[in-house]
Amino acid sequence: MDSSSSEVEQRFLVNLAGIIDILSKHLYSGPQVFIRELLQNSTDAISARKNHSNESEAPGSIRVTLLPKRSEQQPSQLIIEDNGCGLTEDEIHQFLAVIGQSSKKEFLENPTHDYIGQFGIGLLACFMVSDSICLQTRSVKQADRVLQWTGRPDGTYQVIAIEQSMAIGTRVILTAKPEGEEYFTDNALQRWMLYYASYLPYSITLDTASETGFRINPQPAPWLWSDYSGKAFLDKAIVIGEKYFRGPFFDTIPLKTRAGKVQGLGYITACTSSEHQQQHLIHLKGMRLTKSSQNLLPDWAFFVRTIVNADDLRPTASRESLYEDANLLAAKEELAEQLIGYLVSMAENEPEKFQHFVSCHQMALKSLVLENHYFCLKIAPHLTFETNLGTMTLACYLEKYPKIRFVDHVDSFRQFAQISTAKQECLINAGYSYCREILTLYAHLSQTDIEALDPQSLVSQLSETELDPLLLARFINKAKLLMHDVCPNISVKRFLPAQVPALYISCEKQFFIRAATKNKEQSDDLWSEIIDSVIEPLESYAFSELCLNANHSLVMSLIQCDDAVQLAKCLKIIYVQSLLMGHFPLSAHEMEILNEGLVAMMANSLNVVSSSQTQH
Repeated sequence: MDSSSSEVEQRFLVNLAGIIDILSKHLYSGPQVFIRELLQNSTDAISARKNHSNESEAPGSIRVTLLPKRSEQQPSQLIIEDNGCGLTEDEIHQFLAVIGQSSKKEFLENPTHDYIGQFGIGLLACFMVSDSICLQTRSVKQADRVLQWTGRPDGTYQVIAIEQSMAIGTRVILTAKPEGEEYFTDNALQRWMLYYASYLPYSITLDTASETGFRINPQPAPWLWSDYSGKAFLDKAIVIGEKYFRGPFFDTIPLKTRAGKVQGLGYITACTSSEHQQQHLIHLKGMRLTKSSQNLLPDWAFFVRTIVNADDLRPTASRESLYEDANLLAAKEELAEQLIGYLVSMAENEPEKFQHFVSCHQMALKSLVLENHYFCLKIAPHLTFETNLGTMTLACYLEKYPKIRFVDHVDSFRQFAQISTAKQECLINAGYSYCREILTLYAHLSQTDIEALDPQSLVSQLSETELDPLLLARFINKAKLLMHDVCPNISVKRFLPAQVPALYISCEKQFFIRAATKNKEQSDDLWSEIIDSVIEPLESYAFSELCLNANHSLVMSLIQCDDAVQLAKCLKIIYVQSLLMGHFPLSAHEMEILNEGLVAMMANSLNVVSSSQTQH
């Protein structure tokens, strides 16, 4: 190869048909976006005329006319007309014939620009439904000429001057190709024009064979409601929210940011939802982008729906989501701060309303408490926690008890609850999601004393007995021997309430072992072996103990009992009773102990009655 020829710069060639295929199959959500692109171009043209012309002009307007299909030789046609700035011949060659070249690019760096389009590829969307695009235009800069540009999907185009009377503006004429006819119907046009353009700032009307002058955007956008306040605002906002989202709604709040110039409405859903997918009806300068954006609010705010408009955020090339940049992140932070401020204000000023909100969205709220330290300090005192003295807010708890004391396992809490209640102590059940983490974080931030209790520490809190040490040691040794097959660890303490004969105290590993053993009894050999392989390494680390109450008269009688058979029966019954009191699952062997004990007790009672009657 000649070295001189290899050094000559070459230019890329663009296959327009291939570009159109990429747009239709991979960039845009469907052919219907051609409606959005045409309305967007017309809106930008009107804005350009308003921004760069000193003449007094009529209000901007866009008219869409549908000419229905008459025959195979006369397919449907769509005409979109606007009274915008129009295009000169040089602008036609520059902006319509060069892919990616937008007539608005010189203004996009200006923060006050009000143009929707940015990429210079929107008009290509029309080739998804039409084999040609006819554009007629008269420019404010070249008012003595009416030009017609005809573009085809093979990449060719033609520009001619036509003798036709036309007001300043642009007219686009599309002729439906067979696979595009479904978008050239009354219902399809009305549906998609309402979807995209309900809140565009200029008058848009649709003329069809069945209806003339149908107004697409008669109502002001929600972010422009300056004439409504209080209940009138709330009632009108609810109507709009129910139109676009599932209700019911807990509340509606206005939203506004400096970054991105976002403003609109936020809807707080009124019911717990398993759907954590966010839904935001986002508009860019009035043109709808999407209803399913996931990047406008933080993840914890999945209970919020929004209808917002952004004047200064960037869309992606598909115009169906927002571009992740510093401006969007700043707007996102502002919106998050507004939601946090709303929740804090509600917690401090409307406690009943806040508790209702917590009942609907407690998981989202707890997640936010752990993410934001300011929110944690403000909101955590208003959260409710289960205690052995009833449910109460953390603020109420701290008014009476200066130290946060909690147990982080539900089953362990049940072991502590009776003893703590008898001692008039208050203990928080932190065995539910996020509870331990919230209490720990709040204690750290507020410098509050906090103590986590575990089952082994419970034993150390119980009082020693005043029994003869020799008598007590002899009894414990005997009890351990008799109970080796069910609970080998036995102790005797004094505790309240005196009506409770014993406590079964165990750690979380023991809870797991008991549950796994219960499942093993109902499993086949294969699963039994698997369960054994899981629980065997844990058994040496598991802790469990049957603690007998020396304040109970039955326990004192058992300590004095010399009948090993009766002692074993009574200890096993007490053991099973303590399991039931602690809500532990019973194994088959424990169920057998319970059944045998009940049968023996009833049989003994019947024998006593029978003997008494015989003697009588």
